[in-house]
Amino acid sequence: QKSREKGGRADKRGRSDAINRPRLCAHREDQGENSTAFARSAEASLALQPHAARSARGALMRRTTVVMAAVLNGARSLAPPPKITFDAAVACAAPLPAGAPRLVMGSKSASRRALLEAMGCEGFDTRVADIDEFAIGDRRGDPAALVTAVAAAKCDALLERHFAAETDDDVVLVTGDQVVTFDGKIREKPRDLAEAKAFAQSYSGAACGTVGCVITHDVARNERRVAVHEATVNFSEFPDGLVDAILAADGEIVLACAGGLMVEHPLLQPHVARVDGGVDSLMGLSTPVLARQLEDVVAARAAAAEAHPLVYPDLGPVLGRPSISRGRWAVIGDVTNERKVAHTIFERIALEAADAEPVSPYAEGVASSVTDLPGPVDVANVVVSPKIGAAEIAALAARGVRYAFLQPGADAANV
Repeated sequence: QKSREKGGRADKRGRSDAINRPRLCAHREDQGENSTAFARSAEASLALQPHAARSARGALMRRTTVVMAAVLNGARSLAPPPKITFDAAVACAAPLPAGAPRLVMGSKSASRRALLEAMGCEGFDTRVADIDEFAIGDRRGDPAALVTAVAAAKCDALLERHFAAETDDDVVLVTGDQVVTFDGKIREKPRDLAEAKAFAQSYSGAACGTVGCVITHDVARNERRVAVHEATVNFSEFPDGLVDAILAADGEIVLACAGGLMVEHPLLQPHVARVDGGVDSLMGLSTPVLARQLEDVVAARAAAAEAHPLVYPDLGPVLGRPSISRGRWAVIGDVTNERKVAHTIFERIALEAADAEPVSPYAEGVASSVTDLPGPVDVANVVVSPKIGAAEIAALAARGVRYAFLQPGADAANV
């Protein structure tokens, strides 16, 4: 890479000495997600919108990775959660599992941040997706499908916009969404204090429910877990003036709550007759659900580390793991033409890997695309024009291939 920047000094055979320093990058998966496929309380692991990684200068395949400074540089950029919210979070939050990775909270919600802190997570960063939530989903349809779609859109937007720079991708992104359901209708954040008052007064002597979604996306491993959680709260009759008193004291906080429901408010607490599903779920984040997801992340990372140990850290995350680098490769380019660099690369990989499959859009007798290859592929090396390469990256993504090396000239922005 360094020689390429200096003009690509050629060796005796006329090739740049950067040719055989392939550049690791993760493919981009353009894979849609049908939010309604997630049942209530279902948890799924998906590989969507993977991270990008680039080789570090001066070291063969030393990977730097991907968390970028976002609109908000850490939780310190937001006002701390109100004391009443934090105290309620401490009283109901489940503990963070041992060995949990560093988290990024994809929400500016004070209650979610308070719950994460109450779980024992310190020093987490905060990112804001800044999407038009009202343009997503059907407010007259299934609440679980709606919150899943919005939470997924937040996650996708953050992966696209805020996880693109060369820094650290060893994080788990947490996003969520919540609506209140009352009398068969979905309620979101009140538009003003008048609507907040109308919402709150309607809960007197009645019950309402919340439907929320928690998504954890392991950026380093491209794994996503999705869960929907529900809770209900029953209220006794409110005395006259209660709602006005709450709004007078903390109206701005109530406006940030779905359905104007701030169940943790000390003035409202004496009138909570029963809660099913957890106060934390009512506040917008089921901490037991999040804890289970993070336990799964820890277990998956441990299993991957055991199955594919990093034997040579200086060689990066692929070449440094022999169980992967000596696996099955696909070399995409003019591999049958002995005068081409793709042919040389294919021959060298074939000497070391357990299997090397030639893929050429230019020749007959071999697969013309990775879509034509049977069986799994561990790694790909792309030595084609960006126009062809972009299509092959999409095909690799569809197959679930996690690693691709892009030769200089194949690594255009669209790829």
